[in-house]
Amino acid sequence: MLDRFDSGIVMLAVILMLLSITDSIFTLTLISRGGTEVNPFMNALLHHSVWAFTAVKMLLTGIPAIVLVAAGNLLVFKRWRARSVLAALVGLYFGLIVYELVLLSIS
Repeated sequence: MLDRFDSGIVMLAVILMLLSITDSIFTLTLISRGGTEVNPFMNALLHHSVWAFTAVKMLLTGIPAIVLVAAGNLLVFKRWRARSVLAALVGLYFGLIVYELVLLSIS
């Protein structure tokens, strides 16, 4: 039997992944314009290869998204529902995208 997930939480996970992809594109664009990756781990991956950077970034976003969808209404850190954590991550990523758009507009 397959579990059925609330379409709202699945949509949050899809939005999170789309924002992560957008972040990758914007990051690579900013770097091509002279910017730098401030996360030392991701910077090291980027110097190894763009594919390694992108693959790890998608895994580091996708795996938690899947876990949070599967956990749904369970409490994370005995405090927040998993769906609320997922919604907060979407909000934070959206803020990052806005910040990157500002950087792209002045670079």
